[in-house]
Amino acid sequence: MNLREFDIVIIGGGPAGSTAAMLLSKKGYSVSLIEKKSFPREVLCGEFISKEVIEFLKDNLLYEEFLKLNPNLITTFRFRCENGKDILSSLKFPAYGIKRSKLDNYLLSRARENGAEIFQPAEVKGIHKQTDSYLVEIKSGTQEEFTLKSKIIIAAYGKQNILDKNLGRNFYVKRSKLNGVKFHIDKAHFNSFNSDEIQVYTGRDIYCGLNAVDNNTITLCFLAKKNKLQYSPKEILLQLSRENKKFSALLSRDFFDSIDKLAVYGTGNIYFGKRDIVNDGIFYIGDAAGVIAPLVGDGIGIAIQSAKLVSDILCRNQLVQEKAGIEYGKEWKNMFLRRMSLAGIIQKIVLNNSFRNPGIKMVSFFPGALSTIIKYTRG
Repeated sequence: MNLREFDIVIIGGGPAGSTAAMLLSKKGYSVSLIEKKSFPREVLCGEFISKEVIEFLKDNLLYEEFLKLNPNLITTFRFRCENGKDILSSLKFPAYGIKRSKLDNYLLSRARENGAEIFQPAEVKGIHKQTDSYLVEIKSGTQEEFTLKSKIIIAAYGKQNILDKNLGRNFYVKRSKLNGVKFHIDKAHFNSFNSDEIQVYTGRDIYCGLNAVDNNTITLCFLAKKNKLQYSPKEILLQLSRENKKFSALLSRDFFDSIDKLAVYGTGNIYFGKRDIVNDGIFYIGDAAGVIAPLVGDGIGIAIQSAKLVSDILCRNQLVQEKAGIEYGKEWKNMFLRRMSLAGIIQKIVLNNSFRNPGIKMVSFFPGALSTIIKYTRG
């Protein structure tokens, strides 16, 4: 058997996995990271960088390098429902839009520079628990098979993975009936767009967020309820344009023709409910542990915060699995549970066709209400 040993194996090379690999390898632990896809690559994401990420980058002396990636500065949140006036709020913190391909590639490179060994592209085919360690079966992109042995496993593989089924996680069989889609669209296909804003548009069974990620590109990301009939992303956006005149006015005449030529990044059955944070000794971080509702949350921020949290706890407990697991479960809930609960309530209101407009009108009656919501859904 082709066997190699590490202190820690991390599954997934997105912001959560790369950040954990960066921090733990910097502390002197032997760390391997397994990433299924070759970078750079795109994934479903609103591509919004909030204050939690900026604070982390500054604390770790990475902020100036991050700015060299030319992210787009965002200062304002604008909510545009199908009825009523816009609701506008200053974010009161620096935020950015950036393509995930850029961000993920940068963070993974920093993990490698800190000493983490990266296996990419490579896929985990099985995990076997032993008395005091794990055996992780890997198949590389060249079909080479090998095994890694480690004391600790950190799962950072995103919203859903076949490993969830194999590991018997409690949410795998549940059906959310929510689908997400992302496009990168040239600014030329919009009549006008304020690059310093993140904008959200609502319609029946859908909300859609837009923000600039560079000088020429808008990220359009929407979450929609899955109806009995399957509609294409283009048909869903056509429906939104018919229901929300502000969204329709934003789009150029050739907008929908341009959609046909674009890559679609999407995920079905996006589950926002509770997940186990530690299961059979495996530590889950980022989306693998639970994703905050994207309407007011920040998946990238939670990914990086949870990676820092688990790294700190593992170091503090000298990789003693049981002690670290108990502490991580408690601290994760303290850090994220209130935010996720509030965001989940807001998401349900926005996607409920009966409650949406009354709820939005109530918020519009109270100056500062949106700022308060933003504040309490941040870390």
